[in-house]
Amino acid sequence: MAFNSKTAQFAWKNIIAVIGGRPVAGITDIDYATEKELEPVYGAGDSPQFIGEGNKSYSGTIELLQNDYEALVEAAKDGGGDDVTDLEVSIVVSYIPKGAENLPKTVIDRLVGVKFSSDGKKMSQGDKYLKMSLPFVCLGIEHQV
Repeated sequence: MAFNSKTAQFAWKNIIAVIGGRPVAGITDIDYATEKELEPVYGAGDSPQFIGEGNKSYSGTIELLQNDYEALVEAAKDGGGDDVTDLEVSIVVSYIPKGAENLPKTVIDRLVGVKFSSDGKKMSQGDKYLKMSLPFVCLGIEHQV
C-alpha cells in the first residue's frame, strides 16, 4: 500500500466518540497516547549499542460537558460505584470524513479498559457552562480497528 499524504485532513467536526456504548455529543476535547519505556544500552565505548525496550502504558484525558459527565456518574452508581473513578468503560473514537472525494477513509480507534483516575468539578464566576476534564489510564489502544 502506497503512502498518500495528499488527502484532506480530519477536523473536529469529523469526530464521534462513544463511551461505554453511549454516543457522547458533549465531548470538547480528547487525547490519548501509547508510551513505551526506552533506554539506551551501553557496552564498549561511550555510545549506546542498542535501545532496550520495556513496558508500554496507555493514558489520556477526555473533556466533557456536564450533562455527559453526569451520565457517567449515573452509570457508575448503577454499577455499584460512587463516582466515575469506579467505572470501567471502553471508548471508541471515530474520525468520519464527510464531503469531498479526496477525504481519507474512516478511522476508528478503540480504547480498552478505561479507568478514570480523578473526578471533580470546578466552575468560576462568569462561566457559561461546566466542562469536566477526566484523566484516564487504559489497558490498550487499538488503532484503525
